[in-house]
Amino acid sequence: MKVPLEELVDLDALRAEGGEPTPRRLREALPPGWVLDADGRSARRDLRILARDGWVLVIGLVLFGLAGFFLFWDSFPRGWRGLGRFALLIALVLFAGGIAGPLITKAVKRR
Repeated sequence: MKVPLEELVDLDALRAEGGEPTPRRLREALPPGWVLDADGRSARRDLRILARDGWVLVIGLVLFGLAGFFLFWDSFPRGWRGLGRFALLIALVLFAGGIAGPLITKAVKRR
């Protein structure tokens, strides 16, 4: 989905700093998670999974998930019941993260 640059960046302020904004200045002015589109007049969401600092989150989630799995491995029942309990715990964490994550992000961006 393309969004006009005017909705994301104050182009008048960039022009006041010195002439017509270059693509480099436009890329720097965009909020995190947005990239300049090829036409130079709009922006789109950066959908790369490891864009910017997202790789820290992905690696952290994988490492802590594996650590939790091996930490509680002996406490799970054997067989399908144990796998089912582990799947239920993963679903609970994903559900809680899906609710808490956006709330925390909104609170941080409000500051």
